[in-house]
Amino acid sequence: MIADTGLAVSPIGLGTVKIGRDKAVKYPEGFTIPEDEQVIALLERAWEYGINLIDTAPAYGRSEQRLGKLLKKVPRDWVITTKAGEYFDAETGESFYNFTPESLIKSVENSLKLLQRDELDIVL
Repeated sequence: MIADTGLAVSPIGLGTVKIGRDKAVKYPEGFTIPEDEQVIALLERAWEYGINLIDTAPAYGRSEQRLGKLLKKVPRDWVITTKAGEYFDAETGESFYNFTPESLIKSVENSLKLLQRDELDIVL
């Protein structure tokens, strides 16, 4: 439980950078972005293990877009956290940052759209 929010959150979360981005990530070895069926199986397994927190971000490439589609196939009481201010350019493989109020608002609005949600549980 996150104090004073009523939000029941698992002690660990499922990070989703590897379902949306495979360039310029901080892992020693490369990896292949999983197919939709593999992501669905991962989400189901996470839920079975008591994980309800899903961590995503615009900087995670297509992660938010894929989650928006795939979470409909695994409907649960997920707690979604995203971030704002860092963006990833898939063409250059570079991140860039913009923390202006206008950019942060646009980022949250875009995350809502991509995740196909009316609200976000946590924004960092």
